[in-house]
Amino acid sequence: MSPIKENLLSITELAKLRQVTSETLRYYDRIGLITPDYVDPQTRYRYYSIRQYEKLGTIKELRQLGMSIHDITDYFSGRNLRKSHQLLLHQLELLEEEIRKQQLLSEILRRKLHFLSEITPPPPVDKVFCRAFPQRYMITFGEPAGGSREHAFAFTRLERYLDEVAPILASDRIGVYADWHLLEPSDDYIPAVPMIFVERDAIESEHKRTIPPGDYLCMNYRRGELERYHPSFARLHTYMAEHGWVLNGMIFQFYKIDVTLTSDPDETLMEIQVPVRPAES
Repeated sequence: MSPIKENLLSITELAKLRQVTSETLRYYDRIGLITPDYVDPQTRYRYYSIRQYEKLGTIKELRQLGMSIHDITDYFSGRNLRKSHQLLLHQLELLEEEIRKQQLLSEILRRKLHFLSEITPPPPVDKVFCRAFPQRYMITFGEPAGGSREHAFAFTRLERYLDEVAPILASDRIGVYADWHLLEPSDDYIPAVPMIFVERDAIESEHKRTIPPGDYLCMNYRRGELERYHPSFARLHTYMAEHGWVLNGMIFQFYKIDVTLTSDPDETLMEIQVPVRPAES
């Protein structure tokens, strides 16, 4: 062996000792992070010193801490205790921010799984039930859409105002509101306004509207469409007449189980909510 190579490690030996690939060492060489101590002019084989063996160990540990190649390169440039402390502190801050993001995703997934558990098995269909709602909130442009294509565009525009992660998947937030015409038999699209339910403090926008608290007659039904009358709505008329109630505001119609959760038409589910009050005697 050449005297020059006697105290050096070949690229294969260094890779094996540090449990990295030879290609990783070649990559570090190309970007100038760790260059061979000696390159054989005839064979072009790379050879590394013990000093570089130690540096590679530090690089591996910094990578294990999640540090980027760019930051590692900076770490070895003009290194001193103060700079090392600052770089490690910065890495800690990045890690804590990533943990916060992952915790948020975990909470979002938990809420969506809770929603799924509430609709599994699906609630009864074509059965009228009463429910009192507190004050609620929605985001809407306040204009009727006029058909499936138009309300799809409207929902896309509304979603841009939601500063949330996966706001629509596994939720019952998206729908329309309309007046009494929605309860009248018709084969045509019924003018209705696209909207998305939101939490009180989730958004600040001129398009956010308040939904007054009150009593609602509700019903789940299948094979329906937004802005469309459904034959089961006759049950709502009957129930209102039998209990002496009249319409008391805008009607909400929305998806309970939609195409974000299933491609089976028999599993999709809609809900209608009709605000009511006792008829004046």
